[in-house]
Parts: sequence; structure tokens; C-alpha cells
Amino acid sequence: MKLALPERFRAETEARLPAEVEVAWYADAEAAPAAVRGADVLWLNMWERAQIQAALAAGDELRWVSMHGAGVDGLPLDLLRGRRLTLTNGAGLHAMPISEYAVLGMLALAKGFPALVRAQDRKQWLDSPPAFGELHGTKALIVGYGGIGRAIGERLRAFGVEVVGARRHPVAAGEIAAEAWRDRLGEFDWVILASPLTNSTRAQVGAAELGAMKPTAVLVNIARGGLVDEAALAGALRDGRLAGAYLDVTSEEPLPSGSDLWTLPNLILTPHSSWASQRFAARAADLFLDNLDRFGAGRPLRNIVDLDAGY
Repeated sequence: MKLALPERFRAETEARLPAEVEVAWYADAEAAPAAVRGADVLWLNMWERAQIQAALAAGDELRWVSMHGAGVDGLPLDLLRGRRLTLTNGAGLHAMPISEYAVLGMLALAKGFPALVRAQDRKQWLDSPPAFGELHGTKALIVGYGGIGRAIGERLRAFGVEVVGARRHPVAAGEIAAEAWRDRLGEFDWVILASPLTNSTRAQVGAAELGAMKPTAVLVNIARGGLVDEAALAGALRDGRLAGAYLDVTSEEPLPSGSDLWTLPNLILTPHSSWASQRFAARAADLFLDNLDRFGAGRPLRNIVDLDAGY
């Protein structure tokens, strides 16, 4: 069995690979097609769509494509479907750092932390705190209650937040059906988006949803920028119809310098960095190697993507 693997994860992976496999390591998208030729398995590094298509085209013997990212909206799913390839993703690998970032953004807004940092930059001792909020005693809705959503909920509960998670198939107390969350938006102090980006979730929060939220509520998006109608969000923040927002993702990345999002009141922006962790490479290697063992033994793989549903 031949594997085409990214050099990026070589240190965490090479010594743990089965002795009988043949491995072609590739350093970048340009080197990938040569590595993929004749390979049964491709561990896909994250590139532009055209580069992914070139790598897949070179791998005429591929059976399984693995990726360490969770979102698959940038992949040619129709091509994978047409070739009947199995695709697995990195769902769950980013749950710890992303959940910490979500709580970071919420605490920063509750405490007015950006104003404190800017005052330090000015060497100004403020006469009073810029905000008086607490997480304790508030209520949060998490739309997309998968691995990341549940990790966020676990951390928020430790702060005394009541958490409700919306998912396609609710199975536990505190979970509601995915189609039910819009009717309950007015109950929550925090609305947190952790959904995959698909045709059905694109712009899932627009003017109607923002209008149904409390004026004192905050929107948090750590998933995909396309989940939010950013023009509607800008209007709600500018007009005081929404108290605040934290965005780690935007519909266009990098965010253009002329975007209104840079200057909106009560909006915290981070540059799609919530995934960052020094432990990520080890977690990604563990998942791939476990799936490789399953693949070789003919057992079900973890994190198989539904190519029709898009996640």
C-alpha cells in the first residue's frame, strides 16, 4: 500500500507507520501530484481548490483521502463523489483550542477587555472599568452541537452558563433539533455558531435572526464566515440592535482593509486563528494512524464525511 503524506506531519508520523507501507512525502501543493501517483491513500494538506483537483487527478489509484481540517466546503466534493472516494476529516482535532477561543472572545466582550488593552497602549489609567458583564448566570445557544460545539458548552458550563445545543439529531438533555433554534433566539444572551458551511447553512444568521435576538445579546462565530450575513450584522451593531459580536472567521479572508467590520463598535475580530495549538500535529497524527490501521484491516474509518450532506 502506498501513502502520499505531507512533510508537515513527518516528525509525528514517520516512526509510527507500518513497515510494509510505501510512503511518498510531499512538501507543498506543487510536489503533491508526483507523490500521489500510484498511491492508495492521500493525506491532503489544505490548499486552493485547483491544487486539490490537480492532486486528485494524479492519484488514479486513490481509495481514501484524509484531511486534518474539519470543514470540507472548499473541496471538490462532486469529484470525490464521482470517483467513489472515501473522505475523512479532522472533526474533533480542533475542539480544545477553538472552544477556548470562543470563551476568550465572550469574556473579552463581557469585561470590555479591548478597551483595557487600548488604554494600556495609550498609557491611560481608566477611572472605571469599561464593562461590568459576567458569564455566570447567562444563557448560551450553540448552533451546531458537534465536537466543537460540545467542547464550548462544557467550558461555558464551568462558568455557570446555561447551555442549549442545536443539532440535527438531539439525543440528550439540553439539546434541541436543528430546525428549532430560530424560534428561541430571544431567550439567549449568547448565540454561538459552530455549524459546517453547506448550502443549507449559508447565511443562516441574517437580518431576521439578528432581529429576533435580544438587544443585549452577543453573536459568536468560530466556524465559517459564510454562516453570517455580514452586512446585516454590521447594521445591527452600528444601530445598537445587538450588543456585540466576536468573529474568528469572515466571508472573505484575509479581511480587506476597507471592510466595515474593522471599525464596528463592540466587534472583536481574530484572523481565523482559533484552531492554533502546539498539540495539533500530534492529535492529527494520532487520528490518521488510527484510521490507517482501520483502513488496512478493513474496519470502519473515523470521521467519514457524507459527501452529499457536505460534512
